[in-house]
Amino acid sequence: MNIARSLECHQARGLTALLLLGVSVFLTPLSALGDSGVLARIALSQKIRIAYPENSYPIAFKDEDGLPRGYSVDLCRRIVASIQRDLGLDGIAISWIEGNTPRRLAAVANGEAELDCGTTTMTLSRQQKVDFSYPIFVESGGILVLKNAGIGSLADLGGKAIGVIPETTTEHRLRPVLAERLINAELKPIKDAKDGREQLLAGAIDAFADDRLVLIGQVAASGKTNAYQVIDTDFSVDPYALALSRDDADFRLAVNRGLAQIYASEEIDRIFARWFGDDAQPTPLLDSIYFIFALQD
Repeated sequence: MNIARSLECHQARGLTALLLLGVSVFLTPLSALGDSGVLARIALSQKIRIAYPENSYPIAFKDEDGLPRGYSVDLCRRIVASIQRDLGLDGIAISWIEGNTPRRLAAVANGEAELDCGTTTMTLSRQQKVDFSYPIFVESGGILVLKNAGIGSLADLGGKAIGVIPETTTEHRLRPVLAERLINAELKPIKDAKDGREQLLAGAIDAFADDRLVLIGQVAASGKTNAYQVIDTDFSVDPYALALSRDDADFRLAVNRGLAQIYASEEIDRIFARWFGDDAQPTPLLDSIYFIFALQD
């Protein structure tokens, strides 16, 4: 059902946003439009706050003009457009909040942001504080090193310093793997992916651990592709999803409805090609996610 179209006759008579809430039966379940519901706040303010990482190219980053861009940013913009249509609004302004993963999750948990649009892995422990959308990506862990460092595997990192962003799934999953394999590497805190790459080049750390695609993006952004090497490892597999407020099923449904529509159309192919290259193809696992979650009403 095209909700925006069903309201055209009312909008033509100049109904205010408050009256729009009064006919919410056409838009979304009434429970979503309570005083504390995210959709109600968006309908009244015509604004949404989205957290994102500024240095996680090509998933999410800030470009030279200071604008958020990337794969997950494109998805979030289209989700906002879907919500705008379903609420019958003329527009929804996006306020972007920058931060690494712990900062973004905290922003969503404390109500500072309605949505986290980045490289956040969906985990059970994180679901104690925030909710999650359908998966948007699947990634594995990797290690970035300098090509001439003589490091070819995790085993070569004994006695070395590995940079990690604190309180991330990378840190939580890498630490026990190192202990289990008796690799006495030191985990050193870094601010974000860009900081890890810069500290590695400066010699402050011997390696930098993060999601593999983020590492590849940092190599591309450095302009020194011959200086680095990404070591594929098996210490983690990370399903990315969009973090959002807990206990708001109607907002989660609105987000997932937008994702389902994207996955069911050719738009997901265009977004993927834009950020990973015209010749790139989703992995079979990611392709399955697109297929499974392209749900229809």
